[in-house]
Amino acid sequence: MSEAKTYDILVAGGGMIGSALALGLSRQGWHVALVEGSDHESLVQAPDPATTVADFEPRVSAISVASQQLLEQLGVWSEVTAGRHCPYQSMTVWDGDGTGRIQFEAAELQARTLGTIVENRSIVRALFRALEQSPVELIEGARIIGCKRLPESCTVELEDGRSLSAGLVVGCDGANSRLRQWVGLPTREWDYDQQAIVCTVRTTQSHRFTAWQRFSTTGPLAFLPLLTESGSEHFCSIVWSQDTVEARRLMALGDSEFAAELERAIERELGSVEAVSDRFAFPLRQRHAKDYIAPGFALVGDAAHTIHPLAGQGANLGYGDVRALLDELSRARKTGLSPAHELVLARYQRRRKGENLTMMAAMEGFKQLFGRDELSVRWLRNTGLRWLNQLGPVKNRIAAEAMGLNG
Repeated sequence: MSEAKTYDILVAGGGMIGSALALGLSRQGWHVALVEGSDHESLVQAPDPATTVADFEPRVSAISVASQQLLEQLGVWSEVTAGRHCPYQSMTVWDGDGTGRIQFEAAELQARTLGTIVENRSIVRALFRALEQSPVELIEGARIIGCKRLPESCTVELEDGRSLSAGLVVGCDGANSRLRQWVGLPTREWDYDQQAIVCTVRTTQSHRFTAWQRFSTTGPLAFLPLLTESGSEHFCSIVWSQDTVEARRLMALGDSEFAAELERAIERELGSVEAVSDRFAFPLRQRHAKDYIAPGFALVGDAAHTIHPLAGQGANLGYGDVRALLDELSRARKTGLSPAHELVLARYQRRRKGENLTMMAAMEGFKQLFGRDELSVRWLRNTGLRWLNQLGPVKNRIAAEAMGLNG
């Protein structure tokens, strides 16, 4: 076997999070490799204009203002917004089993938007186009089959027999991270016994640049606004989290029957559902690594934590990890420390672990609160929603936290 090629930092996983991290690290002057199992050539091709529900990617993210600022600093946000994207100015949340409702408005925060709905592939495409012009060494179509930690470095083995060595290896390889398993970082996790159904729909009424979320005892339903190149406001991406048995029933329905169920579930807030794309369902599982770091190794994004999608915060938590790790590695470079120095990695973990756990606990609390059907609990949550909707400063603080504008 040939001698391992050596880098300062190796990022494993070229999705929305890993590619952003690799690009940011290269801007700091580190010698960076990005290993991605697929080929990115198809990613950098712009999609055809959207005219039907089938033209949108089913996977979208609600990019917070803080995450947008990170992508602006990386120089890719302008390319993201040159394609399909939908800024939203309002968010409406209500209890489907009661009368409680709360409305968040960007104007009340002196902000232009609460966030932007973007197809995931649009972000990845913009990042890879920037990576092509960067010093990052892209190692594509290469599957990692092993990782070994040595006293001064980490070495990863590729399926094609190559070895790559780096002072710091960062696992951005998703919720089922093999690197996390090989390095031996255990997780706390549990299954929600729910599935999330995702698809794109067209409605008779405009979404009014509003993100809609209705809670029920069997799970939340979100309608996230989309915008076509021609300016149509009648498309939404849906995320419908339901108990597994109910999700299977919904997935087995024909398109017209499923559309009728959606109309009832969203209480016809957007009129009729005229068209539904192919549907996908995936099981929901909460997972959190007990530690994000090991000697010469760090976890970022879904490899470190996965969260229930009811608040759409998964990608934003990942970008929060990226911001913190970039900050600490920038400081390390300026002070002459190794990127794998224990103090550098410890600071990263300290900054992110508590914040991620707080968000995960809050989402679990929401899920439990809206998942209970006792009369007293229904009264409490509906009264609480109406009360909170009248408390501008408190409500706006919650919105600012979700936007990542918490100082």
